[in-house]
Amino acid sequence: MKKGLNTFICLGALFMTTMSFAQGDSLEMDLTIVGDLDLILRDAKKLQTSPELKESLVELPTISYTLIPNKQQVDIITKPIKPAKVTVEPPISKLYKGYIRGGFGVYTTPLVDLYYMDDRSHDGSWGVQYHHLSSAGETALADSIPDSFSNNSATIWGRKYLKKHSLEGALDYDRNVVNYFGFDPQLYWDTPLDNLEQRFTNVKGQLEMKSYYRDSSKINFASNIAFRNFRDAYEGVENNVDFNLHGRKYVKDELYSVDLGINYNDFQFNRLSDGDKLNQDNVLVSIQPMATTRKGNFLVKFGMGLWLDTRGDRPVHFYPLAEAAYSLLDDLFIPYAGVRGNLEQNTYQSITDFNPFVLTDVELENTNKRLQLYGGIRGTLSSSTSFNVNVSQTNYENFLYFVNDSAFSNGNKFAALYDDLKVFRLHGEVSVNTKENFRFQLSADYNLYNPDFEASAWYQPNTRFTLTTGYNLQDKLMVNLDLFSEGKRPVKSLVQAREGTLENDGSYTIFLKAYLDANLSIEYRYTKRLSGFVRFNNFLASRYQRWNQYNIQRFNAMMGATYSF
Repeated sequence: MKKGLNTFICLGALFMTTMSFAQGDSLEMDLTIVGDLDLILRDAKKLQTSPELKESLVELPTISYTLIPNKQQVDIITKPIKPAKVTVEPPISKLYKGYIRGGFGVYTTPLVDLYYMDDRSHDGSWGVQYHHLSSAGETALADSIPDSFSNNSATIWGRKYLKKHSLEGALDYDRNVVNYFGFDPQLYWDTPLDNLEQRFTNVKGQLEMKSYYRDSSKINFASNIAFRNFRDAYEGVENNVDFNLHGRKYVKDELYSVDLGINYNDFQFNRLSDGDKLNQDNVLVSIQPMATTRKGNFLVKFGMGLWLDTRGDRPVHFYPLAEAAYSLLDDLFIPYAGVRGNLEQNTYQSITDFNPFVLTDVELENTNKRLQLYGGIRGTLSSSTSFNVNVSQTNYENFLYFVNDSAFSNGNKFAALYDDLKVFRLHGEVSVNTKENFRFQLSADYNLYNPDFEASAWYQPNTRFTLTTGYNLQDKLMVNLDLFSEGKRPVKSLVQAREGTLENDGSYTIFLKAYLDANLSIEYRYTKRLSGFVRFNNFLASRYQRWNQYNIQRFNAMMGATYSF
């Protein structure tokens, strides 16, 4: 007890002393302990075991689901399965045997087209067709001058298929009517109006035979023989017999071909000066062998043309035929160059097809394309776009011109005139065809002429431009637009003209102005068999002359319909 009290007193004194020092500025102190102190250290309580790592496994309870049985009664009904059809080739579209198109336009312009043929057959086919287009004209310089025209044609044809050949024949009949309305009524007021009509009738029959050998080592050929009788309203009669044969054969990698032609033409007419019956006959024989070979990207064609002419001053004509081309970047660009020539026969029919206002008493001479050098580059810009650009130099002998006649007409008829001519031409074209709904083709020519005797190349424009487009909207709406343009053209007239320059030889030189002709056609298909259309020819209303003193219709609109049966 005493020891505890002493201890308590000592601790209390120590505490008080500490507090007194804590209130001062110094932490130093002196401590004196009087008495006995027994210190006892108790034993620490320690765990007798070491920690151990124990793994505890959790067992997941098993859950079971019980379904209430509810069996659905199903009736099994069997149906037969149709046999599968494998289409190797696309189905052939339905073929209608007949087709008719009719329309009517301003200037009293009716249109009729009729086609009829038999159905598809492995043995052959046949068909007939008829075409009519006429107009009141209304383009002459005076209303009293008749200027109507009409075009009529009818054809019947047949084709027979043999084992490796086909035989085809056709019979054609054409009847076209025009009027010589191209004169100035103020200068030639006394021109009779009851003798201006001209009629052309043409009857033609032809027979053609072709071979179709799949074996390239065999000779394939195509032969054609034709006869025609062509007449006009002034007792002009022309008979023509034409025979052509083409053969070709492959020998390894080379293609050999030959073209043989024989043409006989006889033209009988009444000479306008005295009425005597005359005839102009002409025989042309041609043979053109050709060899074509390809080595890698290089293509070469080489041959010659041999012509026999019974009418010209020289009976024999020889022409080189050659062309070389090289493919770059897988036909992306193909530069090419070549040389060629030929003899072109001018007949009364070919001349009137080009210019129907010529005199019956017309001189027929063959045009000799003596030499043509050309070169350029063609290629494909994409799968649907292609282009071609080239330059050429052509030398003509007896190039055909037309001049207004003064001896047997008042300038409303044309006489033929021949002269040598050199032509330098720069040509370019580009075409787009998507094979779905759009097509586009643009071509342009720039020409430089160098005539031999004549002052100018009559009726030959320096520039020519052509644009053809078409759009097909889901086979329901078809739109086509065509543009034609030519630069100004020099004209020679042997009759007095109010416009033009009087030359020393008494003729007049006139320049026909440049023109732009635009045609638009729209067709809407109500069904696959019935459609309606509207056409606008020269919808820009351009006033121009194709031949001197012969105006064309400024604007022509036509509506019509088509039907397949």
